Amino acid sequence: MQKDFYWLPQHNDIIRKNFERRDSTCMRDMFTDIRKSSERPLWICESVWVEQYSRRRDQNKKNRASDIGGLGSSLHTEGSVPHTEHRRCLKEMLGREPISVELYGHTHKRQEDKQWVDEHARKAYVSGVHTALRDPSCSR
Repeated sequence: MQKDFYWLPQHNDIIRKNFERRDSTCMRDMFTDIRKSSERPLWICESVWVEQYSRRRDQNKKNRASDIGGLGSSLHTEGSVPHTEHRRCLKEMLGREPISVELYGHTHKRQEDKQWVDEHARKAYVSGVHTALRDPSCSR
């Protein structure tokens, strides 16, 4: 059964945006379900599945489990709050725009005791400070 919808031409842009927003949410959810099941849906051909999805899935799995220098994967303390929000809050606290190493320290130290979340975070911070001291343009 096909349904027909009609609207005034001046509403085309807003209807298009609404459709694309809803469609992108539907597509994202659909691909999330595919990722969780790890089974190829019938509408994705085998070559695309192997070339695009499986290769990317395997690489992302390796990245999440990376153990650089025996220190484990990197952790942070920000939860689901975006870095842009942490940068804004830090800017209010400092009264100026924070540099990258300050933002890194803010998001990788525990709030209660100001200790690094792990050794990997501490070493990355030290490395970032040394880079910023050598080349100040890298710190912004």
